[in-house]
Amino acid sequence: MKKKPTSSRERINTITKTSAYIALGVTLNLLETFLVPLGLVVPIPGARIGLANVVTLVVLVAESPRMLWGVTGGRIVLAALLTGTLFSVPFALSVGGSVAALLVMGLLRRYRSRLFSLNGISVVGAVAHNFGQLFTLYLLVPGTRIYYLLPWALLLALPSGWLTGYLAQRILDRQLWAGEGGEIRDRN
Repeated sequence: MKKKPTSSRERINTITKTSAYIALGVTLNLLETFLVPLGLVVPIPGARIGLANVVTLVVLVAESPRMLWGVTGGRIVLAALLTGTLFSVPFALSVGGSVAALLVMGLLRRYRSRLFSLNGISVVGAVAHNFGQLFTLYLLVPGTRIYYLLPWALLLALPSGWLTGYLAQRILDRQLWAGEGGEIRDRN
Protein backbone atom coordinates (compact mmCIF):
# COMPACT_ATOMS: atom_id res chain seq x y z
CA MET A 1 0.00 0.00 0.00
CA LYS A 2 1.46 3.31 -1.10
CA LYS A 3 1.68 6.15 1.34
CA LYS A 4 -0.16 9.32 0.37
CA PRO A 5 2.35 12.05 -0.52
CA THR A 6 2.31 14.94 1.92
CA SER A 7 2.31 18.55 0.84
CA SER A 8 4.97 21.05 1.82
CA ARG A 9 2.48 22.73 4.11
CA GLU A 10 1.81 19.47 5.98
CA ARG A 11 5.55 18.80 6.36
CA ILE A 12 6.16 22.32 7.66
CA ASN A 13 3.23 21.95 10.06
CA THR A 14 4.65 18.65 11.35
CA ILE A 15 8.16 20.08 11.77
CA THR A 16 6.78 23.14 13.56
CA LYS A 17 4.67 21.10 15.97
CA THR A 18 7.52 18.67 16.65
CA SER A 19 9.91 21.54 17.34
CA ALA A 20 7.45 23.26 19.66
CA TYR A 21 6.85 20.04 21.61
CA ILE A 22 10.59 19.40 21.92
CA ALA A 23 11.25 22.99 23.05
CA LEU A 24 8.53 22.81 25.69
CA GLY A 25 9.76 19.41 26.89
CA VAL A 26 13.37 20.60 27.15
CA THR A 27 12.26 23.74 28.99
CA LEU A 28 10.31 21.72 31.55
CA ASN A 29 13.21 19.29 31.88
CA LEU A 30 15.71 22.09 32.54
CA LEU A 31 13.38 23.85 34.98
CA GLU A 32 12.98 20.66 36.94
CA THR A 33 16.70 19.89 36.81
CA PHE A 34 17.82 23.25 38.11
CA LEU A 35 14.88 24.61 40.11
CA VAL A 36 13.27 21.57 41.73
CA PRO A 37 16.05 19.43 43.26
CA LEU A 38 13.76 16.60 44.41
CA GLY A 39 16.81 14.48 45.15
CA LEU A 40 17.35 16.57 48.26
CA VAL A 41 14.17 15.25 49.90
CA VAL A 42 13.77 11.78 48.33
CA PRO A 43 16.27 8.98 49.10
CA ILE A 44 16.73 8.04 45.42
CA PRO A 45 19.69 9.41 43.46
CA GLY A 46 18.42 11.48 40.53
CA ALA A 47 14.78 11.35 41.65
CA ARG A 48 12.50 13.63 39.63
CA ILE A 49 8.81 14.27 39.14
CA GLY A 50 9.15 14.14 35.36
CA LEU A 51 7.42 17.36 34.35
CA ALA A 52 8.66 16.97 30.76
CA ASN A 53 6.49 13.86 30.57
CA VAL A 54 3.45 16.13 30.49
CA VAL A 55 4.51 16.94 26.93
CA THR A 56 5.02 13.23 26.21
CA LEU A 57 1.47 12.44 27.35
CA VAL A 58 -0.04 15.26 25.28
CA VAL A 59 1.81 14.01 22.20
CA LEU A 60 0.80 10.41 23.00
CA VAL A 61 -2.87 11.34 22.87
CA ALA A 62 -2.93 14.11 20.28
CA GLU A 63 -0.32 13.12 17.71
CA SER A 64 1.03 10.13 15.82
CA PRO A 65 3.31 7.47 17.35
CA ARG A 66 6.08 8.58 14.99
CA MET A 67 5.92 12.12 16.36
CA LEU A 68 5.83 10.73 19.92
CA TRP A 69 9.12 8.88 19.46
CA GLY A 70 10.69 11.86 17.64
CA VAL A 71 9.68 14.37 20.29
CA THR A 72 10.85 12.14 23.14
CA GLY A 73 14.17 11.34 21.46
CA GLY A 74 14.77 14.97 20.53
CA ARG A 75 13.95 16.13 24.04
CA ILE A 76 16.30 13.62 25.65
CA VAL A 77 19.23 14.42 23.34
CA LEU A 78 18.80 18.19 23.47
CA ALA A 79 18.38 18.25 27.27
CA ALA A 80 21.48 16.05 27.62
CA LEU A 81 23.45 18.42 25.38
CA LEU A 82 22.35 21.42 27.44
CA THR A 83 23.13 19.78 30.79
CA GLY A 84 26.39 18.19 29.66
CA THR A 85 25.24 14.60 30.22
CA LEU A 86 25.18 13.32 26.63
CA PHE A 87 26.41 9.68 26.50
CA SER A 88 26.78 9.52 30.29
CA VAL A 89 25.07 7.18 32.74
CA PRO A 90 22.15 9.60 33.37
CA PHE A 91 21.65 9.84 29.60
CA ALA A 92 21.58 6.04 29.26
CA LEU A 93 19.12 5.79 32.15
CA SER A 94 16.90 8.40 30.53
CA VAL A 95 16.92 6.52 27.22
CA GLY A 96 16.28 3.15 28.87
CA GLY A 97 13.44 4.49 30.99
CA SER A 98 11.86 6.38 28.10
CA VAL A 99 11.91 3.40 25.76
CA ALA A 100 10.21 1.23 28.39
CA ALA A 101 7.64 3.92 29.18
CA LEU A 102 6.83 4.65 25.54
CA LEU A 103 6.39 0.98 24.71
CA VAL A 104 4.03 0.41 27.63
CA MET A 105 2.10 3.66 27.22
CA GLY A 106 1.77 3.09 23.47
CA LEU A 107 0.17 -0.30 24.13
CA LEU A 108 -2.14 1.12 26.79
CA ARG A 109 -3.07 4.04 24.54
CA ARG A 110 -4.98 1.69 22.28
CA TYR A 111 -7.25 0.77 25.18
CA ARG A 112 -7.43 4.21 26.83
CA SER A 113 -11.09 4.88 26.21
CA ARG A 114 -12.17 1.47 27.47
CA LEU A 115 -9.79 0.55 30.27
CA PHE A 116 -7.36 3.33 31.17
CA SER A 117 -7.64 7.02 31.88
CA LEU A 118 -4.75 9.27 30.98
CA ASN A 119 -3.79 9.30 34.67
CA GLY A 120 -3.68 5.49 34.65
CA ILE A 121 -1.54 5.45 31.52
CA SER A 122 0.75 8.03 33.10
CA VAL A 123 1.18 6.08 36.36
CA VAL A 124 1.88 2.84 34.50
CA GLY A 125 4.30 4.75 32.25
CA ALA A 126 6.10 6.14 35.31
CA VAL A 127 6.42 2.65 36.76
CA ALA A 128 7.69 1.31 33.41
CA HIS A 129 10.14 4.21 33.23
CA ASN A 130 11.54 3.28 36.65
CA PHE A 131 11.85 -0.39 35.69
CA GLY A 132 13.56 0.63 32.43
CA GLN A 133 16.01 2.85 34.28
CA LEU A 134 16.85 0.20 36.86
CA PHE A 135 17.26 -2.46 34.16
CA THR A 136 19.55 -0.12 32.20
CA LEU A 137 21.58 0.54 35.35
CA TYR A 138 21.86 -3.20 35.92
CA LEU A 139 23.13 -3.65 32.34
CA LEU A 140 25.68 -0.86 32.77
CA VAL A 141 26.89 -2.02 36.18
CA PRO A 142 26.20 -5.78 36.43
CA GLY A 143 26.13 -7.28 39.87
CA THR A 144 25.02 -4.11 41.61
CA ARG A 145 22.23 -4.43 44.11
CA ILE A 146 19.82 -2.02 42.52
CA TYR A 147 16.76 -3.89 43.69
CA TYR A 148 16.80 -1.97 46.97
CA LEU A 149 15.88 1.16 44.96
CA LEU A 150 12.79 -0.45 43.44
CA PRO A 151 10.32 0.14 46.33
CA TRP A 152 11.36 3.79 46.59
CA ALA A 153 11.16 4.27 42.83
CA LEU A 154 7.70 2.72 42.69
CA LEU A 155 6.56 4.81 45.64
CA LEU A 156 7.65 7.96 43.81
CA ALA A 157 6.17 6.79 40.49
CA LEU A 158 2.61 6.77 41.81
CA PRO A 159 2.24 10.44 42.77
CA SER A 160 4.52 11.74 40.01
CA GLY A 161 2.72 9.68 37.36
CA TRP A 162 -0.65 10.87 38.64
CA LEU A 163 0.50 14.52 38.65
CA THR A 164 1.85 14.44 35.10
CA GLY A 165 -1.28 12.65 33.88
CA TYR A 166 -3.50 15.21 35.60
CA LEU A 167 -1.59 18.14 34.11
CA ALA A 168 -1.59 16.59 30.63
CA GLN A 169 -5.35 16.00 30.80
CA ARG A 170 -5.93 19.62 31.88
CA ILE A 171 -3.91 20.80 28.87
CA LEU A 172 -5.72 18.45 26.48
CA ASP A 173 -9.11 19.59 27.77
CA ARG A 174 -8.29 23.12 26.61
CA GLN A 175 -6.80 22.42 23.18
CA LEU A 176 -8.26 23.38 19.83
CA TRP A 177 -7.82 19.89 18.41
CA ALA A 178 -10.39 18.48 20.84
CA GLY A 179 -13.54 17.17 19.21
CA GLU A 180 -17.10 17.13 20.48
CA GLY A 181 -17.47 16.71 24.24
CA GLY A 182 -13.76 17.27 24.92
CA GLU A 183 -12.73 13.92 23.41
CA ILE A 184 -9.44 13.92 21.57
CA ARG A 185 -9.74 12.85 17.98
CA ASP A 186 -7.76 9.72 17.16
CA ARG A 187 -4.89 10.56 14.82
CA ASN A 188 -3.93 6.95 14.11
